[in-house]
Amino acid sequence: MKKRWLSFACVMLVVLMFSVGAAAGTTVTGPTGLLTLPTADALAPGELSFSYHVDDGDGIGSISYGLIPGLEIGLLTTGPRHNNLGVHGKAVLSHEGASLPGVAVGLCDESFYMVASKRLLGGGVRGHVGVGTGKYDGVFLGVSKMLNPVVVDSGQKASTPAALLAVEYAKGAFNLGVDVLLSPEVRIKVATEDFDSLILGVNFKVSL
Repeated sequence: MKKRWLSFACVMLVVLMFSVGAAAGTTVTGPTGLLTLPTADALAPGELSFSYHVDDGDGIGSISYGLIPGLEIGLLTTGPRHNNLGVHGKAVLSHEGASLPGVAVGLCDESFYMVASKRLLGGGVRGHVGVGTGKYDGVFLGVSKMLNPVVVDSGQKASTPAALLAVEYAKGAFNLGVDVLLSPEVRIKVATEDFDSLILGVNFKVSL
């Protein structure tokens, strides 16, 4: 257990060394959040998000919709190893401010959670802490930070896509991954769960 916490602290330190900015995407199971953990964010009204992830042999498809300000709903399906059809929803109770965190409650399949999110240290790092049942099973933690595009000058100027780096700690394990923003509408995810399994995913978002 001490080695896990030490590893988590080291990865957090690496995250703090990168540039400013942060933004939440879609988790593996559909709610807005980091890699597998939700945050206190929600899709804007009229935003529709489609995602598909491969996680430890299972394909997970999800759809999410911003119904009204601070409220999103969605469906998820899993297979072929663990065939399942579920629902998810999230309500933002308070939005993040200069001094107070954002707070949200939600349901994902048969798991309930409450989470708070707050920008930290004045450097664009964002922290997340929550508690839940089922797949979240107790207290969970997360840290996220946006890596700004890097301009490369080699005769022609080109920029690398922005990427969101995230670290999570939940159920006695930590996850590390990155969301690469190919455009405002398309992002891809590469992550590892406790350095034991690989997550690959793609997310599309449109405004209706």
